[in-house]
Amino acid sequence: MGSETEMSLLARFEAVAEKLFTGAFKKNSARLQPVEIAKELVKVMLKHKQVSVSAVYVPNVYRVFLHSGDWSPLATFGDALLLELSKYLYQEGEKYGCTFLTKPAIELHEDDTVTPREMFIEADFDDSIVVDWGDEAPEADEEEDWREQTSIFREEVKTNLPSAAQPGRNPAYYLEVIEGPDATQIFPVPPEVFYLGRHSQCQIVLHDPEVSRRHLKVTEEEQGWLLDDLGSTNGTWVNGERITRRLVTPGEKIRLGQTVVVIHR
Repeated sequence: MGSETEMSLLARFEAVAEKLFTGAFKKNSARLQPVEIAKELVKVMLKHKQVSVSAVYVPNVYRVFLHSGDWSPLATFGDALLLELSKYLYQEGEKYGCTFLTKPAIELHEDDTVTPREMFIEADFDDSIVVDWGDEAPEADEEEDWREQTSIFREEVKTNLPSAAQPGRNPAYYLEVIEGPDATQIFPVPPEVFYLGRHSQCQIVLHDPEVSRRHLKVTEEEQGWLLDDLGSTNGTWVNGERITRRLVTPGEKIRLGQTVVVIHR
């Protein structure tokens, strides 16, 4: 059973949600309730904590994937619900002595591969995120970027490989699967940031049962690609060495489960 503090925070969140969305969310409703998302966010936050010498860091970006039937009524309320979720999660983090890189950013995405009344949450660390709770306005020259960063309700584009993988800024680069169930498959390297995993929303979908749903984040850098393992069950390996974060260059072998991929030029 949760502590008295946890219950009071949840009660506050539920009261705020009910006030904001009177009539939209009723107890015992067939739809997913905002308080259920709040509880699950806390679980994911604690599951992905990183302990350093002086602090316990937790993710500051949370992408919540919902079935369209649950996503649609929530999306109509814009950022109001997301800001309350952000504040609630921040308070919970403080209660557990956790440190966020920035105020937590919550995103809601439509995904019909998720079962109704269930959710899939992807957590990430990103110190470039800006979240405004309304207690301070963004600087004038940052306003455009801030608005772009906080446009967080959006319908996901349903795409199938290989069309989901669009050529990057340099279309000469491509990713080849050299081992595993998808061996011989070749994909153009998507621009800037892309994900590998079993989930249909990943830009590069792998049909390997040992690969996590969202296994690896790949960010384009000037000198190569930065790999971020997203807390996968079986880990990510580069040239035989297990990594959590590493810059790779063309030709290096990246292993995820039974699958080995290489970026070529």
